[in-house]
Amino acid sequence: MSRLFSALGLLVLIVAVLAAVVGYFAYGTEPARSGTLDVPGLRGPVAVSWADGGVVVEGTEAADLAAALGYVHGVDDAWALALWRQAALGSLSQWFDDPAAVALDRHARALGLGSLARLTYSALPDSNRALLDAYAAGVNRALADPAVAQRDEFVLLDLAPDPFEPWHALAVERLFAWAGTPPLRLDGAATSDSALARFARTDSLYRAFLHLGGASQSRAWVAPLDAAGGVALVQQHAYGASALPLVREVTLRRGGRSVVAATVPGTLVFPGGADDRGAWSVFLTSPATLETTAEALPPLAYDRLVDRAGNETLLAIRRGEGGLFFETDTGRAGAARPDTLAPAGLLADSLGASSAALPVWALRWPGFAPGTDSPAWWALLEGRRPGFELFRGEGLRMTRDGDAVVLGDPRLQRALPGGVFVSADSLAGFAAERLASLLDGADSLAVPLRPAALASDALSPWAAERLPGLLAALGNRDSLAFDLKDPYAYLLSWDARYTPEAIGASLFETWLQAHEEALGEPPVPGDSVDRPVLQQTLRLAVAILSGMGEGCRPPGNLSDARFAGRCIVEIQATASPGGKRGSTAGASTRW
Repeated sequence: MSRLFSALGLLVLIVAVLAAVVGYFAYGTEPARSGTLDVPGLRGPVAVSWADGGVVVEGTEAADLAAALGYVHGVDDAWALALWRQAALGSLSQWFDDPAAVALDRHARALGLGSLARLTYSALPDSNRALLDAYAAGVNRALADPAVAQRDEFVLLDLAPDPFEPWHALAVERLFAWAGTPPLRLDGAATSDSALARFARTDSLYRAFLHLGGASQSRAWVAPLDAAGGVALVQQHAYGASALPLVREVTLRRGGRSVVAATVPGTLVFPGGADDRGAWSVFLTSPATLETTAEALPPLAYDRLVDRAGNETLLAIRRGEGGLFFETDTGRAGAARPDTLAPAGLLADSLGASSAALPVWALRWPGFAPGTDSPAWWALLEGRRPGFELFRGEGLRMTRDGDAVVLGDPRLQRALPGGVFVSADSLAGFAAERLASLLDGADSLAVPLRPAALASDALSPWAAERLPGLLAALGNRDSLAFDLKDPYAYLLSWDARYTPEAIGASLFETWLQAHEEALGEPPVPGDSVDRPVLQQTLRLAVAILSGMGEGCRPPGNLSDARFAGRCIVEIQATASPGGKRGSTAGASTRW
């Protein structure tokens, strides 16, 4: 009998060991979240804790906090920061054996996201470099953990994440700054220029790959909570349709001060935060313009691209601090066919010394000059006044006393009862009106307003008042085309409650914005005369939310025109007088 029990015990032990081995190879192990780790360069002890309330980092030196933050990002968001780094450095083709990846890499090299980040790092003061050095050390300590390096994404692609250099954080920051620029819109003569058209087409693909568009839809507002004088700052940061988290909430404690900050993995960017001194929100938008110029062109810069198969491509780029320059096709012999995948943003060196006499297209963007907003983000973290270079620096700050201070010059600024609303999008007036409606009726609510209510607007009298009239003007479900039946059903069944799972809320607001953007005015409830237009702008809203409307724009005249790019929406109505051109942004996820 004892031998039988011994045999059974041995069998159980073998099964347990096999289960552990299978579990290890199938699921890996968890990275270190307890115990003690050695991180090179730390000046003192720093503590990191993961709990239900979030991640807390505590230390005595700023650089040590940066190192700990780098470790947190590396442990929790290794794939996101590694992927964004590859995209910024123009090195996606080293991971993906695909010609499309080579085209995206050429685009990133033309923008100079990596090369300018390296130049910026070398010119920074020692104190700024020390923070970036510490952050990189923390990221690398996380990447050295087998549990991080052997995560599914890296294993499936047979990749070992390369060490994170200090200037990589500046390249990822520059990537987000470019993603926050308006998508390039070509009109008139610009549409016939093949070099510029290739750049615009590749840029649309680059943004689609990142899924990080829509920063212009970000909003923030300061509003009262109750009659006793309580106020709150609420912020919504839009970041396209990415499944990767744009922000990671981390509490940073140093010298008796605690800051709850929205951090962006791979960077020292803090677009939002709050402490006992108040709160802030800064939109991740950046300015860019396109114009013709006859100025002297910068010399060609050369770069070498090597893909995963070892193939090399030599790139020649006409870029300087004044912008990225594109040769016009006028008078140029042997111009590349518009459908060729030539390196985006590259110019042939055929103009020579006389090139300044010919008009060229110039893309202007602060990111074409060395620079970083890392000191500005850190200034916000420490309660100092920021100064921005790459980003617009627009947003909102709330003081300890509850006063609202507008940062920069947001495109939309609207007074609220007892507060203020700002947005990076000039077409977000309906959202401000919705909030004003909620605040005007706050006295009749059974319970005082809470920050969550201000953020989600659980029941919107504004939406409940307008939705029935718009649905009536849209037409009944049986009269609608097949592709509009489901959107109509979502809107019809929506109870006007703004909750995280409310599909109707996203569809309703996107519909209103698409209509105003296309025609220059919001839709009028109950006006069935514009029924075809209402139906077409609802189609556009569905395209935007499904990711198919990114990089598209309504034409100036909406008569029998098809949207460019990846849009599948046709407009078969005439714009009203005063109608204007606009641009659309991708679906947004809010933090």
